[in-house]
Amino acid sequence: MPNVETVERQTIDPAVRSLARIERLTDVIYGLSFLLILLQIDRPDSAVLLSSESINRYLNDQLPSLGIYLTTFVLVGFYWQSHLFMASRFVRSDATHRWLQLGGLMGVALLPFVNDLLELMPLQSPIQVAYSLVLVQIGFFDLLTLVHGWRRPELLAEPLQVQHRWHLLFELALEPGVCLLSVGVSLFLSPAWWEWTFLMLLPGYGLLGWMDQKALKTPQIEDQSESISPK
Repeated sequence: MPNVETVERQTIDPAVRSLARIERLTDVIYGLSFLLILLQIDRPDSAVLLSSESINRYLNDQLPSLGIYLTTFVLVGFYWQSHLFMASRFVRSDATHRWLQLGGLMGVALLPFVNDLLELMPLQSPIQVAYSLVLVQIGFFDLLTLVHGWRRPELLAEPLQVQHRWHLLFELALEPGVCLLSVGVSLFLSPAWWEWTFLMLLPGYGLLGWMDQKALKTPQIEDQSESISPK
């Protein structure tokens, strides 16, 4: 006689079950990517670090690697946040959704490789372009996933309102847009200016925070107006 767990597993919609498996795979790949990038930082040799001068020299030598790690961590961290938000909107999955998710995860899995190349050759334009394009790939497939949700509302928990659509579109397009701009800076201006291009994300993140606060206050204002309106 089949147990309760087996019966429940058989009754769960396959589209729902595949969505749960995608989320588990996503968590594993993001976690491994973060770990591998961290492990690329050179470990100190205790036999060499015998004085404060050698320790200071080691720390100064690691500053570029730490800067690259911090940049990658922040960028991928925001991608992961966007992915979590998008995942909360989807309650079912289909073949197109799964392939779009795999396309983005391919970029996440490539990050340790391009991050390592960037640490070895930080001022080489081809390496910078490869790094930026991998980040563009992650954001591009997130955008395609959002568009797919618009076209297949039965996959979503609830249909997205028009104002929420534009907010999500701006949020998901911000990072790949800046990364594409960094490609142009590296190719046509100077590789030395490439990393500074990512500072343009700061006002974008600030604008997103302001939009989120405004979206939270709007329903409260509407509720108050309804409560004081004459019946």
